[in-house]
Amino acid sequence: MIKIELRETKLRKREPDLKRDLMMSKWLPDPQIPISVESEPVRRYLEKETPADGKEIVEWMHYCAADNAVFGGAAEDYNRLGSELLSGSGDPWSPGLKVGDLTPKRIQGAQVRSFGYAVVRTPEGNFRVPAYGKATFAKGSILAWGAISYVGTWQWVLTLLQWKDLARTPITKRVRFPGSEGLVAPQFFTVAVSFPVPLVILRIGLTSNKDQTIKIKGRDGKGRYEKVLFTGEFDIKKGESETVYNIFGFPFVSSFTLELQPEDKTQTILDYLETIP
Repeated sequence: MIKIELRETKLRKREPDLKRDLMMSKWLPDPQIPISVESEPVRRYLEKETPADGKEIVEWMHYCAADNAVFGGAAEDYNRLGSELLSGSGDPWSPGLKVGDLTPKRIQGAQVRSFGYAVVRTPEGNFRVPAYGKATFAKGSILAWGAISYVGTWQWVLTLLQWKDLARTPITKRVRFPGSEGLVAPQFFTVAVSFPVPLVILRIGLTSNKDQTIKIKGRDGKGRYEKVLFTGEFDIKKGESETVYNIFGFPFVSSFTLELQPEDKTQTILDYLETIP
């Protein structure tokens, strides 16, 4: 059994830096494309640089390209920690989309609008992603997330993430929480406990572009991700902040999976994640 106790939250710096030490997407390795936590400004840039002509370049392509830039960059942030996060954005109708173990059902945009959702298949079962919404899936050995940012008559845009191998504490490099048109994804980490103790202190450093509430959730390890050990939330201010939690375990604290979820329509970066001892 694990219990958490919020110890303190303090503001370390008032002005947020939303670009420092973030990686570029391998999907769009163009230094002219702005590095961003959120896809909307990237989409606006792409629409200006390569306007839709109704023939070779059409509207949905800008949504896909922007998400591939932002979410691909987030995957690069995460994967430099010795872990594996897969990302991809595309139209599941045509030309199709597959990300790791995630395969969306191939339907038309009009059907997505009519149903109100799309279905993504995984080895641990299916999950639904609402039209113009998002969904997190955690079951067995699958941790996944999806968002739909655009729905046309035929074409539609689905962005997917799958955490194949989790980054382990301590996290000392910045990792963004990528946003697709305001729909912000969570991040997952393994809180690694090197030896059994009844109390672990968790230090979370975050940068945010506005005041917001962060949801925190503890899950079991791979193969049992659906088992929730604890839930909570904490408030942070615009800027760079540090939040400290006491993690109590009976008879001791074991390693677990930490899920952090910022609010939608925010730009948030994890600066560091550390445990004591």
